[in-house]
Amino acid sequence: MNIRKQQPKTPISEMPSTACRFDYRLSYDEAYEAFYLLSFKWDRRFRLFAGLGLSVIAIVLMVLFAMDNRKIHYFFIVILCVLLLFYLVYMPIVKARRGARSVARSSGTFRIVLSPEGTIGIPGQEPQELEGDKDARAIETDDIFVIRPDSASTFCLPKRIMKSTEIKDVRAILSGHIKYISMV
Repeated sequence: MNIRKQQPKTPISEMPSTACRFDYRLSYDEAYEAFYLLSFKWDRRFRLFAGLGLSVIAIVLMVLFAMDNRKIHYFFIVILCVLLLFYLVYMPIVKARRGARSVARSSGTFRIVLSPEGTIGIPGQEPQELEGDKDARAIETDDIFVIRPDSASTFCLPKRIMKSTEIKDVRAILSGHIKYISMV
């Protein structure tokens, strides 16, 4: 898995001249993948160090508690470390399942318009700027584009509905207007 963060901004000459319009149905697996990718608040390196740090602290405190079981506060700190590890590992999965279930229940056809000017929206509603807030990002995987213009909105575009030229156009628009992460 090759991860590239923030490619150079796409030159205007390479931007598509017209807006990209998509009509599609989203499967549970595609929605789960999108929400799973977005559920991590920290990058992989931070999660690794935090998990290792919590594990080492828990093991050391367990050994100290075993040597002197009158110091019960060590045991409670170990329980706290285990709960934090559980949160670090399992909560992204829970959040992704919850989001995917809500999308699967709607079971409708999604319509999205992505413009070269850097907006995304649903026809008939006010379009949103791709650079909505500090958490705005786009993630590309082998199967989908996940676009999060702000913390309240998430768009998932499956590649199965796109032609190769549309994939290139979407890639150009996203890399030109938003923090773009490619996992292809």
